[in-house]
Amino acid sequence: MSNKVFTVLTILLLALRLLHWGPEIDAPHDWRQCDTAYYILDFFRNGIDLLHPAVCWMGASDTVALEFPLPEAVVAMVWQIFGESMPAARLVFLVFFGVAILYFYKIADLLWGETTAQLATLVYLSLPLSLFYSRAVHIDFFVVAATHAMFYHYLKGVRKKRWSQMILSSVAAALAFLVKAPYAFYFLFPMLYVAWQQKAWPFVLRTGVLYLLALVPFVFWQQHVNVINGSAPDLGYIDHYRKMINNAHWYFGTLEQRLTPYHWKILLQRGVFDVAGIGGIVFLLLGLRRLKEERVLLFWMLGLAVYTLVFFNLNAVHNYYQIPLLAPAALLCAWGLERPKKLLVFFALLLVANILYAEKFYYKTETTHVEIGRLIRENTPDSALVIVTYGTMDCRDPRVLYRARRRGWSVEEAALKSDVVQRLQREQGAQYWAYVGERAPSANGLAAPKTLKVGDGVNMYLFVLGNQ
Repeated sequence: MSNKVFTVLTILLLALRLLHWGPEIDAPHDWRQCDTAYYILDFFRNGIDLLHPAVCWMGASDTVALEFPLPEAVVAMVWQIFGESMPAARLVFLVFFGVAILYFYKIADLLWGETTAQLATLVYLSLPLSLFYSRAVHIDFFVVAATHAMFYHYLKGVRKKRWSQMILSSVAAALAFLVKAPYAFYFLFPMLYVAWQQKAWPFVLRTGVLYLLALVPFVFWQQHVNVINGSAPDLGYIDHYRKMINNAHWYFGTLEQRLTPYHWKILLQRGVFDVAGIGGIVFLLLGLRRLKEERVLLFWMLGLAVYTLVFFNLNAVHNYYQIPLLAPAALLCAWGLERPKKLLVFFALLLVANILYAEKFYYKTETTHVEIGRLIRENTPDSALVIVTYGTMDCRDPRVLYRARRRGWSVEEAALKSDVVQRLQREQGAQYWAYVGERAPSANGLAAPKTLKVGDGVNMYLFVLGNQ
């Protein structure tokens, strides 16, 4: 394939993302995207404070720290130029994706040559998870870009015995670990194999201190996270609420999960439909025949297997935790595609099948959440602290509050004890209660609510609480 044809196809595939460039956050995992978007919004409105990122579901005590919010800060800086703009945010995240793709191409070209690099890059651009999350309000491709940069500069450094390349690699490693460590640690497997393959152990051991230094910011950030989240208010009277500390159970899951066929079925389905795509799975299987000869990719995939087993709960719950699998899948598909004579025809089938799958199952906007958020925004002041009750909404759910551009609390209906609203009003300064349902709830001591129509048979009942 000529460089000109490859460049044109790459641009066209990137341009596919523009078909879903709207102002509303869409599913899957709009929950996670709304949290990210509120980080950005708070930085934009109140100034960038990387040590104190804010969520919308903790009321006035809104600081909750999890991943280091550097990608969100970059978007907020762009908003300082263009104003609050979802298309601008999407563009920044697409740029992060572009960096990830560029380094993926460079890795593939360095290890397997130009033909594989071109085909694998085009496949990567065509995979379902790539199509959706590359233009989503989502930090993961920032981390993927950092890990790909880490691995590429490491490969160059080990081959040429250059400290400058190892320094670049360790800087990228520091960023990756700081923002999302699970996406970075598994590269240890292919990196150690390359050191053995190149007989570069003395050089790797001498430069290893750079990677130890790269872990220092991550360690300090985790300590800061525990301090910040540990100081959150005690809201135990809201069912399922807990301070965001001691999260090991959420990251790693249980042994029982790993022994349950259902979870493996979910992961297998995602591997077929979301990672390889129904258009790519056949070519991926064909490419497996070459895997035994390509030890670097074999160790890369071994690292990913360990990553999946270690962070099992995250992988079982969130499909975006399979994003790291896209690179090996693209390489295997590329090797499978190298064999057919009618390459462009087969690639076109892969692309069309994956696009049709993505169009059917992705890009879904929760219009009810958007409407509830709009009604709250139009009927409360900007500084209002709002309790939202809508069905089974969890206490950490940002999807309505973000769209309302309000801080407050999400309290699911089943957890609506008689004193929850009163305590949030009395102890946390709640000013409004937006209840969504077919009929108004009993609310002793509160004035009659304002009734606002959400949809067929569903209203929002807006109560004014006492702190005005």
